[in-house]
Amino acid sequence: NIIIPNYQAVSDRAVEFSSAGGPLASYCEAIGNGGEAAARTAAEDAWRELSAAIQQSELHILGPVADNGEALRNRLNAFGAGELSSCGIDQSVVLASEDNTFSVASRTVNQRGIGAVEYLQFNPDLTHTCPSQIVETADWDTRPAEERQRLRCDYAVLIAEDIADAAAAILDAWSADGGDFRSAFINPASTSDSLEALSDALFYLDTDAKDRKLGIPTGINDACGTFACPDQVEAFYSETSLDNVRSNLEAFQTMLTGADGLGFDDIIEQAGVADLVDTFIANIANAIDTINASAASLRAQAELIDTADDETTCTNAFNNPDTLGEFPACNAYGHLKRITDDLKVGFVAAVDVDLPDRVQADND
Repeated sequence: NIIIPNYQAVSDRAVEFSSAGGPLASYCEAIGNGGEAAARTAAEDAWRELSAAIQQSELHILGPVADNGEALRNRLNAFGAGELSSCGIDQSVVLASEDNTFSVASRTVNQRGIGAVEYLQFNPDLTHTCPSQIVETADWDTRPAEERQRLRCDYAVLIAEDIADAAAAILDAWSADGGDFRSAFINPASTSDSLEALSDALFYLDTDAKDRKLGIPTGINDACGTFACPDQVEAFYSETSLDNVRSNLEAFQTMLTGADGLGFDDIIEQAGVADLVDTFIANIANAIDTINASAASLRAQAELIDTADDETTCTNAFNNPDTLGEFPACNAYGHLKRITDDLKVGFVAAVDVDLPDRVQADND
């Protein structure tokens, strides 16, 4: 009901987005003519749809997508694998334009995925980000703006095709006429391991959505050593970071409730703590409402947190998330913390599973 349909949605959107007649390629062709603005808007909207589908799939990182160091997952979204290599992408734009045998597969994970496409598609600054000694980009800034824009767009199509290939591979790995991981996953002999994998996957909301996506940019998480770290937002150029967190929350609720089938909520109710499910649903709704009420993007809010007073305001907001303040992203962090606190204690006890190793090392 959830996992395979999610990957089907990612695959469908990726194929549409990356196809020869799709919105991204159409925008590339329109650069420099009268239809450019409309084509750009269509391509950006299609990117947002693909990004939202990928964010939905982030709440079930298990099985084929988690194998080999999450290699397939990183081809969809490499945000969790480290900082985007904008210089590496800039180099690749030039290399791909000069060598028709160039392969995106030759590039590291921090130069691939939806974030790399975002950099190429949404970044209005056409200046390269490489040091002067990098040969490939030596003459880049002297080229006509239209040429640079078109080459970046053409390379974005190549990365989008790689995303589509990865999504197809994941879907095939789960499908009965492919790798049929589904059969192994639902095999009664695998019940314990599969349940543990599913429950572990939910903690993405804690480690990634809460801490990496909200906590670091707002400066709440100690991994940010200044008042705030706006350069660490997930979607810096499109400024859709809060949309991503909302998609994660929606996916978390779907995974919790099992969509139209049995879910963790049924296990929790059988454990005699049905009110825990109600608390989860209420806190998820509060977090989403806070995100929806945010007029400014996460990047814009983080850029405003630049004094000790701002830091205190943010701290007060996440400690008292029900009182919407100047920085709604900090309120949203507080709401997510309520959810993940219940996940670490009440959920783990009711479902009778262990905390994932990555969460056991977390001290918040």
